[in-house]
Amino acid sequence: MSEVVKLDKTDRRILRELQRNGRISNQELAEHTNLSTAPCWRRLKKLEESGVIDRYVALLNTQKLGMQTMAFIHLSLLDHSDANIAAIDDFVEQSPEVLECYAITGAEDFLLRVVVEDVEALERFMMHKLLKLKGVKSTNSSLVLRQKKYTTELPIPGDDR
Repeated sequence: MSEVVKLDKTDRRILRELQRNGRISNQELAEHTNLSTAPCWRRLKKLEESGVIDRYVALLNTQKLGMQTMAFIHLSLLDHSDANIAAIDDFVEQSPEVLECYAITGAEDFLLRVVVEDVEALERFMMHKLLKLKGVKSTNSSLVLRQKKYTTELPIPGDDR
């Protein structure tokens, strides 16, 4: 487990602002966090170097891109051999349809979040890719009817807002 970084109130304000707008300028970030630009930049660099800020990304709108179908797929393996685990790891890394993958406890071994254009594309993904993997015992899929909440904004420990 990695080391937990201690954050003060100003660090938490910086992180809160960045989670809402990753493209904010240092000048604007300094203004929103009641800092001058140089100390703000130094704190930001420290948060990046410590790994608290992992990376910056652009969040794309699935609907605008024609990606109408989201599914959660529970995946069970025949066994937990190193070869089967490695095959799943490689498959997940090579499959752009898989947005998230978690090794989980319970009756299944993995949970995948998949986004594709339509139900037919999901069927192709399942039948011609996922279920063709050696070591896959079974899958159980749930189609998302409507997304009620989607955020990447994490609650920040110690945040006093």
